[in-house]
Amino acid sequence: MNTVRLRFADTVAFLVVAIGWSAADAVVCCNSSSVTSGGGVAYCQNENRTFHTVEAFDGGACDDNQTALPVRKCCPPGQLYDPEVRFCGPAGEDDEEYLRRMMQRLRDGFRVVADAVMVGYDYEQPKCNATQVLVDVPAVEVRGLMEADPSAIVLPPGYCFDMTPSDELVSRTCRPRDQYCGRDGYTCVNKCCKHDQIGRMCKQSDKPFTMSAYETDADGRPVGQSNSTVLPYNVEPSCITKQMVKDGFVLTTDGSIYLTGDRKRVPDVLYCVEYYAEAGAQVATVLQAFVCGDDTSDSWFDLFLLVNSLASIVCLALTLLVYNTLPSLQNSRNCYVKPYIVCELVSFLCAVIKDIYKGIQGHSCVLYGYFQLFTYLASFCWLNVICFDIYWMLRYNISINKNKSISVRTIMYHIYCWGFSIVCVSTGYLFQYSQYESLQKLSPDIGDPFCWFKEKTRYGILIFYLIPSSIMLTANVILCFLTAIYFLRIKSELNGFKGSDSKTEIFLVYKEKFVMSTKLFLIMGTSYFFWIICSLFQNEQGIIWDISYVMTCLQGVTIFIIFVAKRKVIMDLRKKFRDAMGRSESTKINIIPGSS
Repeated sequence: MNTVRLRFADTVAFLVVAIGWSAADAVVCCNSSSVTSGGGVAYCQNENRTFHTVEAFDGGACDDNQTALPVRKCCPPGQLYDPEVRFCGPAGEDDEEYLRRMMQRLRDGFRVVADAVMVGYDYEQPKCNATQVLVDVPAVEVRGLMEADPSAIVLPPGYCFDMTPSDELVSRTCRPRDQYCGRDGYTCVNKCCKHDQIGRMCKQSDKPFTMSAYETDADGRPVGQSNSTVLPYNVEPSCITKQMVKDGFVLTTDGSIYLTGDRKRVPDVLYCVEYYAEAGAQVATVLQAFVCGDDTSDSWFDLFLLVNSLASIVCLALTLLVYNTLPSLQNSRNCYVKPYIVCELVSFLCAVIKDIYKGIQGHSCVLYGYFQLFTYLASFCWLNVICFDIYWMLRYNISINKNKSISVRTIMYHIYCWGFSIVCVSTGYLFQYSQYESLQKLSPDIGDPFCWFKEKTRYGILIFYLIPSSIMLTANVILCFLTAIYFLRIKSELNGFKGSDSKTEIFLVYKEKFVMSTKLFLIMGTSYFFWIICSLFQNEQGIIWDISYVMTCLQGVTIFIIFVAKRKVIMDLRKKFRDAMGRSESTKINIIPGSS
């Protein structure tokens, strides 16, 4: 930490001296005592904005109530931008001189920088969405930006600035893909991770992404290397299962990849490429492609999953109908099962609607994703309640007839389940649309194209989904283990002392509920465990991933088997049906003589 601070202070000092301002003319607002460290990078705050350096010029004083002019640098301190590889590299021995020249160029070119009282330096390249690519702005356009509006009060938004090894001032910004891909010597390639991330976990890296494009003949086969500039972008391929291709593929100028072994062309929406580490290697150096599976088999598998999901919806609806119909199931012991079934039913409906109807876009897609996250979290909460309630009643020997105690617990359970889910979802939504960059990095970032988490490696999916659900499932494991211990103890006491019929009946009731909660936990826990394993290792193909999907889609069917497909419930349904038929016949008999 001290090394970072010393290095930061040295860089700031060199920057101040190199730019040509004396100590009296430039005051560094972020000193070693006010600088904190996040992600290995020193930064400080000014008017709720995060900067790496804040300075006051021309005898001005540092004032937190005065917002510093933001100057966005494309590359981190000590690095310059190399347009040949389109990546940031070390500035070399002339680091301080390079910083002086860059800032002098900005002050000479932009009046807003020259007239600034306070300037906050930061580095971050513009964040492009799924329909954009990050491009280098030509030098002519950079000069146009400087001369566009001499009375501007801010630098052009959406741009970052830096210097090249040849002392040229360069700017970068996001542009629509359809304006560049396949035009004027540009080729776009779908990258599995963001532009500065590589590997299975999409971690930050200083390795530049380089790839060549090839010209094709009339049949779409590569014939020779092109001089096109390759622009990477990041869009999730529109398929569920993907196959890894280590070699035997080339990028064509139209943005597709050609599999030389299979002699077939894969369009840009059905693949992504990324650097991965070979077995045993620590550094990701091998460029691999992930290609969607065969269209026919993939469509059949998608149809199979859709049919399973529809079957789960029907089974969940029938289960809810049975629990609202049979008087024997409308008791305090089952009052926590119905909200759990409702949450599962709604979550399945959301997933099926999203798969069938592809027209959910924009902010509606964001709201839809957050609502689905709410149903998932609520399902985990109610499963947690079911496991906890049987443990609590057994541990403290609470009778099932104590209505007051049960009603108080029921209220607390509802507050826990709905309150926790609402707080998580609301916090995630506020983080995503917050003005603070630090909170945005922690947000779930839900949205297009799947109305779900855009990146599996962001902190948001850990904070708002993986960690809460993992904690609740872990608690369920502990509760099931402790409940099993108490059951064994009670069973031994009943066998040793020949317990009364009432105690034996209560024991059997508890046992039935415990077995039910254990089955539920195994259903959700097993599929969730497979999903975690596949997500961590980015293993989006193979039998494990397929099993995870099938188990998830069949949860509604298994819940119907657990709750309804039991001898006692079936007998009660038959009796209910016979009584209803008998009343119907009796009504007909009474109506006919009256009519006569």
